[in-house]
Amino acid sequence: MDKVHELRKTLHYIPELSGMEIKTAETIKNFLKHNTGLKIVDMGTFFYAVHYEGKEYKNIAFRADMDAIPGENGAYHGCGHDGHSAALAGLALRIDNLKLNKNIFLLFQPAEEIGKGAEICLKMLDIEKIDEIYGWHNIPQYKEGQILLRNGSFACASKGITIKFAGKQCHAAYPETGINPSFIIARLVEKLDEFIDKNLYSAPVLATIVNINVGSVNFGISAGYGEVSMTLRARFIYDLDKLLNMILAFSEAESKKEGIELRYDIFDEFPDTVNDDSLYIKTRKMLEREGFDYTLLSEPLRWSEDFGYYAKKTKGFFYGIGVGEKHPALHTQKYEFNDAILDKAIDVMKKIAESE
Repeated sequence: MDKVHELRKTLHYIPELSGMEIKTAETIKNFLKHNTGLKIVDMGTFFYAVHYEGKEYKNIAFRADMDAIPGENGAYHGCGHDGHSAALAGLALRIDNLKLNKNIFLLFQPAEEIGKGAEICLKMLDIEKIDEIYGWHNIPQYKEGQILLRNGSFACASKGITIKFAGKQCHAAYPETGINPSFIIARLVEKLDEFIDKNLYSAPVLATIVNINVGSVNFGISAGYGEVSMTLRARFIYDLDKLLNMILAFSEAESKKEGIELRYDIFDEFPDTVNDDSLYIKTRKMLEREGFDYTLLSEPLRWSEDFGYYAKKTKGFFYGIGVGEKHPALHTQKYEFNDAILDKAIDVMKKIAESE
């Protein structure tokens, strides 16, 4: 497995943002070409490797994401996708030339961080008639190497929204002659606690303000334009849509009363990631049979995963692997993938591939 650890380090030092994973993809493809006999199918924006045994067998896919995230000093692998990709390449080494009585497809996906990559790759599920697809994520603050399982919803749905309020700028000495959007934005912020009331939804939801911008620091001008950006999260997509509609309905009604023009943009949409019941049962039984250390999550993770798009199209199962209780959190500047879990990650995927 030294080759896999070296690959992870190589990927770590060539981080590329979502949709720009050119060197990353080429590095992984070259690794597979030089170390396995698997067929590589290049789809332009993504690629996958194939272990094929015959059309009479089930088609099982494993997915890894490849993109990095922006940081203080440029792109860096602050979410561990370098480790995910290296582990999937390691699985390729482990299953090459094995007789598994099934066909295995190893999908290397771009652009997970912006919620676009899975949608791009969905066509692979149709082309190859995928019966099951599996994915995983490294997760800090959990015991190193421990497998994290959850039936049903594993990760929340989310989307970003920027609501733009265009009023009328005027002289600060005569504010009554203009239309300042600050007051609507203030009322919207005040209303958020009411909108996320848990009694309105099937499960808890969140609305997190990430930015508010109104006017400019000019003491002679009363602002005529303002915007508020927030991230909305929910365990289920229908609750997310309900929350969004409540926020927009309030904003539109208040804007109409004040004579303010309202527009909004949606960013980084992620579906809810909901695990298939049968795959949950099968994976849990395998972990018990093989003696893997695992735990059951009582709540879905608050962050989002575009793996959910796959799980809406075919049977899907997503799980976590702990990287250490004191390991730096994802998306922080000190985070780096923990190589100590690489072999465990490969072992789990191989056992899933071998399971009936």
